[in-house]
Amino acid sequence: MPHHKFMRAALPLLCFALSGTATQALAQQAPAIHVGSDTRAKSEAECLRDAKFAITETGLGVTFTSGPHIGGAGSLRGAGAAVLVTCLPQGARTFIEVTGTSLDSGAAEEARNRVRTITMGPPS
Repeated sequence: MPHHKFMRAALPLLCFALSGTATQALAQQAPAIHVGSDTRAKSEAECLRDAKFAITETGLGVTFTSGPHIGGAGSLRGAGAAVLVTCLPQGARTFIEVTGTSLDSGAAEEARNRVRTITMGPPS
């Protein structure tokens, strides 16, 4: 009988140790996020059109469009990457935010930079 009580006491400790290891592994796999934003003298429609072109020009595929957002995903630098562009009109200007994500921080940064450069164009 004492043997059963010992085994029952050991099981919760083992489960706790395993869940702690799983949590650490998940934290190590969290994607990097790179964000850039500014305003430009263009309409929301022009911004979304330019963002769609930028996503495909970067080698990603457009995965959705919804309101002021357009997103894309694919592979950059051998890693999966996703990008989200938001175009919010502000009078004669549009606020543009570009977010790139990936498990590879360099791929996230490249996605953000390439899509941002094309979508925003020169300062205006």
